[in-house]
Amino acid sequence: MRRRSLSLLLLLLAACDGGRLGGPTGGTLATGTTGTNASSGLVGTWRRILYFLADDGSASSSETTWRFNADGTASRLSVTRNFTAGLADAQTVDAKWQALTQTVRITYLPPSSGTFEFTYRVTRDTLYLASQAYGRIAP
Repeated sequence: MRRRSLSLLLLLLAACDGGRLGGPTGGTLATGTTGTNASSGLVGTWRRILYFLADDGSASSSETTWRFNADGTASRLSVTRNFTAGLADAQTVDAKWQALTQTVRITYLPPSSGTFEFTYRVTRDTLYLASQAYGRIAP
């Protein structure tokens, strides 16, 4: 009974994303041009949440929120939750970003480090960053 209740809870939580994190639909909006961060369509706050149910019945989630600012700064908030144990952990990373033709270059700022290029496109209120769907939660 407990396992079925947890499964139902996770299904209900997954349904709360409003369908934004499903597969691509509709046309593609502009994907950006070199050096034009504000008009690239990336500016805003985007979230992706994945829910997991382990064989032992434990329920958890992984949430990633990207904030791309018009001034070329960005932040990534990663939150992992264990609903069964009532635990959560969060990590924030600051970065700079630059929209290129069909990729975005993200450079993590200290204490993190590294520069990465990801393909991206924006379709309505969904950002596909390296083929992973993120729903827009704020402009």
